Amino acid sequence: MSNPPRRRTDTINKFTFTRPGDVVYEFPKYTSASCKVRITLPPGSTWTSGPHWHEKRVEYFRVVQGAAWFTLNGEYKVYRPSDGNVPIPLFTVHEWGRAPEQEEGDLIVDEWTAPADSFKIAFFRNLNSVILDETSDGKTPPRSEWWLTLQLWVICHGLDNWPVFCRGFFGVQWVVTHVFLGLVALVGSAVWGLRAAYDEYTAQGIKEVIRAAKEGKRVKRRGVD
Repeated sequence: MSNPPRRRTDTINKFTFTRPGDVVYEFPKYTSASCKVRITLPPGSTWTSGPHWHEKRVEYFRVVQGAAWFTLNGEYKVYRPSDGNVPIPLFTVHEWGRAPEQEEGDLIVDEWTAPADSFKIAFFRNLNSVILDETSDGKTPPRSEWWLTLQLWVICHGLDNWPVFCRGFFGVQWVVTHVFLGLVALVGSAVWGLRAAYDEYTAQGIKEVIRAAKEGKRVKRRGVD
C-alpha cells in the first residue's frame, strides 16, 4: 500500500458540487450572510448521510421540497416542508435520505447550525472536494478506495462529524469512534500529512472559523472571505 501522488484542485470559488444521480450540494456565496447548505437528492438517489452525531454545534434540518426519511436515536420519521425546522441536539445519532414515499421530483433540504457560522460549510466543502479529486466526477470508482476513505475519516475527525462504527450503547459508540478516528488522524497526519481542511478547498474566512472553534471561540459569519 503505497502513497499515491495527490494534486488538489482549487475549489474555493466553486459553489455547487454534483455527484451525478446521487446528490448535489449548493453553498452560499461569500458575499451572503447565509450559512445554509442546500442538499438536493434527485429521483432514484440512494444517498444517505450515514449514521453520525455532532458535539460542537446544534444542527438544523429543513425539508424545502419533497419528503425525507430521518432517524434520531433510532426513531424513524418522514419529514416534509410543513414540519418546519428540525433541531438535532448535540450527541444525537441521526441519519437521513430520500423517502420512498417520494417517487418523483427532487428532494431539497437545507442544513445549518447554531451558532451560525461556516463550520458545516467547511466540512462539506472539504468532503466534496476530496471526493471529486479522487473520482473526477464524484460518481466513478475512486482511484484508490483506501486513500479516499482514510482522508474522509480525517475530515470527519477534525470537523465534528462522528460516524457510528458499532452498535450498542452510545457510550460504547463514542469511545470506539473517538479512539479509532483519533488514531487515524494521528497516523494520517504523521505519515501522509493529511488534514481536515486544505487551503485549496477552504476560503480564508472559513479557516478562521475552524481555527476559532479549536480555541473555543466564536467567529461570526462575515461578508467577503
